[in-house]
Amino acid sequence: MSALAVSVIAAAPRVSRAHAPRRDLGVSSRAMTMRCRASAVQLADPPVRLAMDADTARAIIEPAFDADSRQRCMSGDFTPALSPEDIAQAKAMSPTQSDFALTYGELTYEGCTRLGELLGLGPTDVFYDLGSGLGRATIQAHLQWGVRRAVGVELSAERSGLAQMAKDRLEQNGQLDDSRPLDLVCGNLLEGGYREATAVYLCCCCWDTDFVSQALAVLEERAVSLFLFPYGQLV
Repeated sequence: MSALAVSVIAAAPRVSRAHAPRRDLGVSSRAMTMRCRASAVQLADPPVRLAMDADTARAIIEPAFDADSRQRCMSGDFTPALSPEDIAQAKAMSPTQSDFALTYGELTYEGCTRLGELLGLGPTDVFYDLGSGLGRATIQAHLQWGVRRAVGVELSAERSGLAQMAKDRLEQNGQLDDSRPLDLVCGNLLEGGYREATAVYLCCCCWDTDFVSQALAVLEERAVSLFLFPYGQLV
C-alpha cells in the first residue's frame, strides 16, 4: 500500500482563506470518476511543524498493541478474520458491495506524517478517520499533529475493540493529552454528524462507487466546517 492511498481528504480553511467558497464535489450518485486533484490543492499557509517524526510516533503507539497486531503491522498483513456479524454489516451498507470491500489496510506512519504535513493540521483542527480500523492513524493525529480532537469511526466491533484497548494502554501510561479528546467510535460512518470536522481521511480503495458516493454525500451535507474536497490518487 502506498504511503497515501486512494482516499478522500477534506481540509478546513486557515485564517487567510476563511472566506473562500466551498468547492463542488462533482460526484454523481450513479458513478464516481476518481480524478487526481492533489496538484490543484494550494495550502494558504505553510504546514505546521509536527510534534514528532514518524519513527517517534511508531515507538510510542506500537507497544500499545498486542504482539499479533504489531506483527501484522510489520508484515503488511492487516486482514484479521471478521465475525459473520461484521461481514454482514459491511455488505449491508451498499447493495453492490462485494467481498473485495472487506480488504483491509492501514495508512503507514510515514504516510500519516505526510498527510498531516500536506494539510497543515494543528491545534485548531478536528480530524476524522472514517473506517479507522485499529485506530493507529487516529492516535497518531492526536500525538503527532496535536489536533484539538481526533475521532476514528470503525464499523467492525473487533477492530474497534482493539483500537480502544490500545488507547486505554496509552492513557494508563500517561501518553495521551487529556485536554484534547481522542474518540474511537464503533459505528456506521454514514450515520455520523461531522459538523465540527475540519479534516477527514477516508481510504476508499476497495469500496464500490455507490457506497463511496453515499459517503461523499454525507460529508457534503453534514461536514459544514470543511473547505475543500480533493480526492484521488495521492502519492
